Amino acid sequence: QDKKLLKLFFVFTLLCSLSFTNAQTKNSETQYHINLDLGAGYSYYLTSMNFENLSSSPFIFTGRLMWEPEHLTRIGIEFGYLPLFSLDTKALNSLFGSTDVNLSLNALPLMLVFGIEISENLEIFVGLGEFFLFSEVESFDNKVTSSSLSNGYEFAVSYLHPFYDNLKIGGEIKTFYISRLNNFDVTFQVGVKYNLLSF
Repeated sequence: QDKKLLKLFFVFTLLCSLSFTNAQTKNSETQYHINLDLGAGYSYYLTSMNFENLSSSPFIFTGRLMWEPEHLTRIGIEFGYLPLFSLDTKALNSLFGSTDVNLSLNALPLMLVFGIEISENLEIFVGLGEFFLFSEVESFDNKVTSSSLSNGYEFAVSYLHPFYDNLKIGGEIKTFYISRLNNFDVTFQVGVKYNLLSF
C-alpha cells in the first residue's frame, strides 16, 4: 500500500512539474542557477517503541545541491546527518544478568530531490533515495557497532526570504520515511539558500 501511494505521489508531482514547465514562456535570456541549500534544526522520531529513556536527538543537518532553471521545476541531490534516537537504560535484566544499556541509531540520507516553486519564495520538495543507518550498542562493558542500508523518501515545505542578492534565509518543515524501520522522522529547520552559479 505504501509503495502504491508513493508511486502515485511521484507521478502526480512529475506531471505537475511538466505542466508548469511547458506553460512557461521560453526566451533567449533564460538564466539557470546552481544553488546550495543548508539547514539545521530539531528532529523528532515517531516510533511505537515504548521506553522511558528513549529520546530523539535535538539536532539535524541537511544540504541540497539544486539545479534551478527559471521555470518552476528544480532537481538536485540531498545529503545530511540525521540522529534518529538514543536509549540509555540502567540495570536492564537479561538472560546474562543485569546491565546498563546505551543504544543510538543515526542515519545519513542521500536522495534525488525534485522541487516546485508554488508561490514566491515558497517551495515543496519530494525526494527518493537511500539511508545509511549506523547503530551503536554498549552493554556488559562491550560496544558493538553495525551499519545497514534502507530506501525511503521525504516530503518538505520550505519558505526562504531574500536577504542579499545571492542569499535567502528562512525555515523548512520536513518529514523522512525510512522503510527498514517503518517509521517517520519529522524535522524543523532554519535554512539558507546560496546561489553558487548563474549562467
